[in-house]
Amino acid sequence: MERYISTKYTSYSPQWKINRHLAILILLIATLSACKNEISNINNPVIPGFNPDPSVCRVGEDYYLVTSTFEYFPGVPVYHSKDLVNWQMIGHVIHRPGQLDYSNISSTAGIYAPTIRYHRGIYYVITTMVGGLRDSIVEQKGNFIMTAQNPAGPWSDPHWIDNAPGIDPSLFFDEDNRVYYTGNRHEENSKFRAEKDIWIQEIDLDNFELKGPVSVLDSRPYFESNIIGGAAAFEAPHLYKKDGTYYLLIAHGGTGIGHAASIWKSDSPLGPWEMNPGNPILTHRGYEQSGINCTGHADIFKTDDGEWWTVFLGVRSKDKKNNVMGRETFLSKVDWSGEWPVINPDGETGRTAHSIPAPEMWDGEQRSFNFRDDFNDDQLQPDWTFIRNPKTTWWDQSTKAGYMQLKLRPEVIEDYSRPVFMGIRVIEMNCTFTTSLDFTPQKPGECAGMAFLRGHKPHWSLVKEMHENQARASVYYADSLLSGTDLRGSGELGLKITLEDFKLSFFIKEDAGDWQKICETDGHELGFPPAGRFTGSFCGLYATSRGDSNVNNVAGFDWYEMKKTAGSCSVASSP
Repeated sequence: MERYISTKYTSYSPQWKINRHLAILILLIATLSACKNEISNINNPVIPGFNPDPSVCRVGEDYYLVTSTFEYFPGVPVYHSKDLVNWQMIGHVIHRPGQLDYSNISSTAGIYAPTIRYHRGIYYVITTMVGGLRDSIVEQKGNFIMTAQNPAGPWSDPHWIDNAPGIDPSLFFDEDNRVYYTGNRHEENSKFRAEKDIWIQEIDLDNFELKGPVSVLDSRPYFESNIIGGAAAFEAPHLYKKDGTYYLLIAHGGTGIGHAASIWKSDSPLGPWEMNPGNPILTHRGYEQSGINCTGHADIFKTDDGEWWTVFLGVRSKDKKNNVMGRETFLSKVDWSGEWPVINPDGETGRTAHSIPAPEMWDGEQRSFNFRDDFNDDQLQPDWTFIRNPKTTWWDQSTKAGYMQLKLRPEVIEDYSRPVFMGIRVIEMNCTFTTSLDFTPQKPGECAGMAFLRGHKPHWSLVKEMHENQARASVYYADSLLSGTDLRGSGELGLKITLEDFKLSFFIKEDAGDWQKICETDGHELGFPPAGRFTGSFCGLYATSRGDSNVNNVAGFDWYEMKKTAGSCSVASSP
């Protein structure tokens, strides 16, 4: 009996212990593998909030991405990533007030559709300044290039390109060191207002001058025949070269529900062009209930390990038009093993989803884009955004430690001016925005607090002000008072705005008390269709004297925070 037992793997046997440990190790590996499979998807958009018209360039293992900013300053944010999933804003292309003059730029005018490219140690961003509704008094407009040796900046002053009509320019660096400019233009004799052609011409980047013959991709045959559907507004051209063949990717159909991207090929960068019979290669037309709409304006790029991917704009909405965030940056894999690129080859081809397979280089975490600033640094965090470029410095976070101090100025948000507003992009339909305000209004008209806006109108503000010699917390829609309540104390005032789908609620907290709701309002006006409404929503700090230029008062903010709330979708909760 004893001999029999000694030959079996009992709990007292060393061999049994080895096998037990081996079994545990195998189980652990299987569990980790299962966990990896469960988290192998990432959330789209990869850059939430107002970030339209994305463009990417790769430099080694680093990826740099830029987006449109229209009337907002600093202009053209530069994002950096090593895994295509987690993008961090590292600076702006337009970061000095003297680079461009935003005077009288109307809402949704300003900087359109930048493209970023890298060549021989230099980063290039090419984009358009659009005057918009007040063209007659906007002196600087047209297409220009800015350069930098470091994508975080500093960037050069603009190099304006003469005889370059249209918007959405791009650059292509060929293997023979020739450089080509692509853009769009409207034909003067066109029968249709939305009929726009794509044009290509060589450019001399030593002198920033166009030269040589012009090639044209004529939109009229597609417009009249409706071969690709929604041929209106050919724009956003990008030129690529793969296996000796040139490819021309464009957006079309307008930037609304009919938005799409299509591609052509040629043996020459100047054409003639052969259309992909599978066009469009990207669109959500007829698929609006997916919750993602208006997909288009894409840029395709190759990773360091040889995979192809694309970034493009899209809108999160289920009813075809209503959204708060505006157009955001989405990511999708591309299969370009054949003649033509195929977007989202492992899913519904040519479409995207809220959850997509992750790049191999991804480490399993995805940032939430929650934001908090305790104002402990001397410099602004790059996420802060102004309405147009300021002429004077009205913000100060160095005089009073741990506070952002804003000087009251006469401008208000609803004007085409430069109000004292600094905002953060709204990243979800369900968010909470909170701050602590140290401010004593000295006379009627002075107010400070928070504002929630999309363009100069509509906008709401939650402010502390003076009313009949009494401090009051008030909620305004533009300059119309919605509600108010008298304040008891004189200490710091907590301010909170919550967004729940399209419902905006406004709260205050005095001293150590509880949050008190002042009012709530319907914010559906934020959800205009994206066509003709190019920007997204911001929420942030606001101060004004409402037209009184004889004011020396200052509003202090101890901190500011934006957090996703119920209904948000995120992989990880890291800020």
